[in-house]
Amino acid sequence: MRTIVEIQKIMIDYSLILTQIEQSLKSLPEYNNLQDFSTEFYQFWQTLGQLVQQSLIQSQIEQREAKYKYAKKKKKKRYYTPLGEIVLIRRGYSTPNGVKFKVDEELGLPSNKWLSQVLELACALGVSSEFPNAHKLWRQWTSIEITEKTLANQVEKIGNKLQEQEFNNQEITEEITEEKEKISNCLKVEKIYVGVDGVMTPLNQKQGYKEAKVGVIFWQKHHQKQNKRGIVREREYIATLKSRDEFRCKMLELYQEITSQATPETIVIGDGAHWIWEMAQEQFPNSIEILDFYHLSEYVWKVAKKTYPQCEIKQKEWVNKQQKLLKESSWQTVINNCGKIKRKNQELSLAITNLEGYLNNNKTRIDYKRYLELGLMIGSGVVESSNRRIITQRLKQAGMHWSKIGAEGVMALRAMYLSNSNRWLNFWNLRRINKVI
Repeated sequence: MRTIVEIQKIMIDYSLILTQIEQSLKSLPEYNNLQDFSTEFYQFWQTLGQLVQQSLIQSQIEQREAKYKYAKKKKKKRYYTPLGEIVLIRRGYSTPNGVKFKVDEELGLPSNKWLSQVLELACALGVSSEFPNAHKLWRQWTSIEITEKTLANQVEKIGNKLQEQEFNNQEITEEITEEKEKISNCLKVEKIYVGVDGVMTPLNQKQGYKEAKVGVIFWQKHHQKQNKRGIVREREYIATLKSRDEFRCKMLELYQEITSQATPETIVIGDGAHWIWEMAQEQFPNSIEILDFYHLSEYVWKVAKKTYPQCEIKQKEWVNKQQKLLKESSWQTVINNCGKIKRKNQELSLAITNLEGYLNNNKTRIDYKRYLELGLMIGSGVVESSNRRIITQRLKQAGMHWSKIGAEGVMALRAMYLSNSNRWLNFWNLRRINKVI
């Protein structure tokens, strides 16, 4: 029960707030332009909201601290909220473990300055755009004054925490559990695709480039035809600079999250990298392995361009013929056709040798006729587009160089942000529930 004094104090606070609102509304000038008025009105309510929020929370702090004795010191602390920055004064109390600010836990005040909703916005901006642009939008939308570097540091920090926590959090909400049960009930004999590739990412301090491993997983039912092109409506991403073994584990964990209790037929699509097929055999035994048709076509095009360097028409004719043969699973004929080409120079000879080796090394993964008869994708460009969406569009802009921690954090957050499930929302909801910032 509140005491009479406490109730009177709250009534005084509310009275002052209402008076301030009334005075502020009267002070608003008239506008003939809706855009100008909306801007002014928004800034007014944001400023007023900051003051009201700060006043009410400070009042709560003082009421709680009135119960305690022997305060050691007062300390101001800034907090970033959806309405802007507020400053609160709390009292510290001596405990066997040092000075403790008791109201922090009682009122759910975060250990750092950031409330979860604000940090989520910072991360969404940081993974969607370059940090200078993200910082401009941040200042425009929040009125919170932080530096571009602070924004970047927070995004990278949360991204690295995400890598550590995403699949290791045992406290699963009922919403997530229900979602997984729905998936397992309706997808008993579905086909699911696992695509894997690597893309080189620029690092700073003369470290050169490091391979980012990118994975994409999607159900066949989400692959649809649109204007004769294949479109994947929903997909899930994983990206990391860490070792291939760590990447494999993360891919398997994501796969298990998506499939739940279902036992789908798994199709792994990738280029000719040995580590990808080793991962497929270890993590997805009995899966169908398919060499990405468009990666293979690049090798075919290299031979055509070196054979007919001055004639694009002949290049295209030769490529079309070989692609048709490949889709009929007549890859041996393609090798025979390469044997008929006169090796006029070293570059042409190398292109032919590479294509022949690529086919022979992946002969168990190029039965395209059978794959097409089964209605399977043979390489829709989903893996390549995953590289572009997760890595290239954000981390490989002109002049960009990253620390390993920074690149890891941004690509991890971006992979989750661009995935179509509730992983992004679940991540932030769990942090709010657990009061983790």
